[in-house]
Amino acid sequence: MASLFLWTGSLTWHWAAHSQTPALTDELTVVRLPGQNWANIERQLQRSSLTYQVIDQLNPAVLQGRKIVFLPNVNRLTPAQATALSEWMQREGGQVIVSGPLEIPAEARDPLRNLIGAYWSGDIPIASPVRLTGFAGEWARGVTANDAIAGGALLPTGTESRLTAVWEGVGGDAYAVIASRQSVYLGWRWGEFPDETAQLDRQWLQAALQRAQGGSAPLAEQPVAPPPLPINTFELLAMRQELGGLLGRVEGSLLLTQATQGGSGATEYEPILARARDVLRQLPAWVEAGQYTQARQAFEQARADLWANYPVDRLTALPEVRAIWLDRGTIVESRSETGLAQVFDRLAQAGINTVFFETMNAGFAIHPSRVAPQQNPLTRGWDPLRAAVRLAHERGMELHAWIWTFAVGNIRHNILPEINLPQDYIGPVLTAHPDWANMDDRGNLFPRGQPETWLDPANPQVRSYLLALTRELVQDYRVDGIHLDYIRYPFQNAPSRNVFGFGRAARQGFQQLSGVDPLQLDPLSDRSLWQLWTRYRTQQVNEVVESIARTARSLNPHVILSAAVYALPQNERLQKLQQDWEEWIQAGELDLLIPLTYAGNTRRLAQLVQPNLEIVSRSSALFLPSLNLLNLPAVEFLDQMQVVRDLPTGGFALFAVRQFTPELEEILSRSAIASARIPHRDPFGAIQDRFQSLQQEWMFLSEQGQLRLLEPERSQWVEQIEQVEGSLAALVADPTLETLAQARQQLGRLRENLGAWMRVKSLQNPYRVQIWGNRLMALEMMLRYGEQMLLRTSAATSLRG
Repeated sequence: MASLFLWTGSLTWHWAAHSQTPALTDELTVVRLPGQNWANIERQLQRSSLTYQVIDQLNPAVLQGRKIVFLPNVNRLTPAQATALSEWMQREGGQVIVSGPLEIPAEARDPLRNLIGAYWSGDIPIASPVRLTGFAGEWARGVTANDAIAGGALLPTGTESRLTAVWEGVGGDAYAVIASRQSVYLGWRWGEFPDETAQLDRQWLQAALQRAQGGSAPLAEQPVAPPPLPINTFELLAMRQELGGLLGRVEGSLLLTQATQGGSGATEYEPILARARDVLRQLPAWVEAGQYTQARQAFEQARADLWANYPVDRLTALPEVRAIWLDRGTIVESRSETGLAQVFDRLAQAGINTVFFETMNAGFAIHPSRVAPQQNPLTRGWDPLRAAVRLAHERGMELHAWIWTFAVGNIRHNILPEINLPQDYIGPVLTAHPDWANMDDRGNLFPRGQPETWLDPANPQVRSYLLALTRELVQDYRVDGIHLDYIRYPFQNAPSRNVFGFGRAARQGFQQLSGVDPLQLDPLSDRSLWQLWTRYRTQQVNEVVESIARTARSLNPHVILSAAVYALPQNERLQKLQQDWEEWIQAGELDLLIPLTYAGNTRRLAQLVQPNLEIVSRSSALFLPSLNLLNLPAVEFLDQMQVVRDLPTGGFALFAVRQFTPELEEILSRSAIASARIPHRDPFGAIQDRFQSLQQEWMFLSEQGQLRLLEPERSQWVEQIEQVEGSLAALVADPTLETLAQARQQLGRLRENLGAWMRVKSLQNPYRVQIWGNRLMALEMMLRYGEQMLLRTSAATSLRG
């Protein structure tokens, strides 16, 4: 029997084959709004054999009387839509099923997010299976599908949130499904790849629908909470680290302000800080006495008090790179230079000093390019890139051209209502040059479960195209930097034979090298040759990075090269996406390394950042962790900024302007920078300013009697501070390799002896002493970067001579 559609205004009725039409309140209602890949969603719905209705509006009148609403990959709600949904859930007890990232306007965020019980904290592009947790209710027990799919990490928003499933093998707090009293949130874009994830999508939607049809009963299905479990050594350590870190960041933000702006100013915070210190001190005793409930409750209360009283009006930042990605959607919506100027005004007010301007997206240029085949159809008639360079420079900001390097097509871009291209459109670059394409072992241009098409890095013509684009941006537009994104292969999983990279040029090149066509290799039985094939593909990416860096700097030795990279362990990263950024920074090809450390909480952010610090500490690149602003609560934003500042970094990068709400802008604008220096542009001046701030902090604590050193340690400490201060002043006045070597020597001595001098302070406040060491380490990293700049400038001068 064919499916039947009857259109009645904003409502579509759909009867699946052989199904009976139930009452309206028992029906699954599916929301269709602009921006969804509706063709694939509908295809998957039809395969599910469920009876459903479709609405293309979300307002009180349309929602009235409905019971279950499914929002598949809606992405973004308007304030009116979010309010209508929230009121319907509260008034009528409506049940929702959500999938994909859901951006909620700030004015309706808290009530709706709490009702939904979870939020999408960032993408997890690694295709992974979904595994049930021990907290999954009976409603989910029948889900057996183990299809691998890329998705996002969900975070709970309340005590009723049930952590139903996790992403297999991803680690951390990577929840894939979270259920609450009135919702089930599926942490992937449901139906986006109907041929590959049919069973996964169908089983989870059917389970979520069955749960919703039971009303509030599903909570009763959850396992009865067992008696409090003992707190083992590892859990106690994690609790103390988390609470101690949060306490240290709150104290640190207060201390830095007091030291640099004068006065005590922290009296009202002292009772909260004292209670947190007391809990931190007593936790081991409670655990040893078996008082696990008291320990957990005190820990939770102390943490909540610190969150609620985070000093938002007492933030002071040091000279740092404050970068943000300015996305295609925001550029398009600005419509003109006048509209774009308003965006740059907002960024300047917030103290942003570096803008990654989305110049190449899905193969389309944002500007009227001589190199790229097509300008984005929504920006034709003006030149956003030229306007952006002018607007940034007028406001003392830098403009870096953000380019999708190897990804040149995108399903999600094609289906945007304003673009309206066929879903399988491969992009303008591959349409013009089909022989440049990369592909999987079956000849497919789209990697399994991923929305992009890709260039073959081994193709000489691809390299020529990318270098021509680099020359255009640096020479014709005089951008301050080139920011490389998608500088890798797509995600792969060789053991499951989900493999990619078999472009014509790559196959020919590897066959000449090894005598074997890589298509004939089996990842499991031909392991040695497969590893050679992986190294070959990795080297193609390395060579492109090297060529772009060399070309850009031959035109302007001061141009900044940066890359957005994955923070996965090196071996895993090489196997899954052939991205060897360690090679790039060791060769001095990158100035800024920006790992995608997107996390919904500070603990997870630190877990992502920490393993990479040792690697970066041996290079000349500045390290900028990135924060994903999507659905990030304001207090979490505050804390994530603070933890980045407490680590040896050069600043941070924010993704993206579209999610940069007025609330977050206000927080960042309050975090005043005493110096306008940008570390990657004036590293020695930034080092001097940062060290001066550290001196002020030490002197303030000493004057307050909180930093006591006995002789002769005190005299040695003061003398070393003065020597560092003098060497940095000499370096700023005369930046040569000789003055730099002297500054490095003096700074190294100070950091080497810091632990001995601060023995007593380490017992009182170990977090603070650790942060001082990190800040000195950051200065040493910036010295290495400055040395690279000196060498580059000297080489360029010699060439001109």
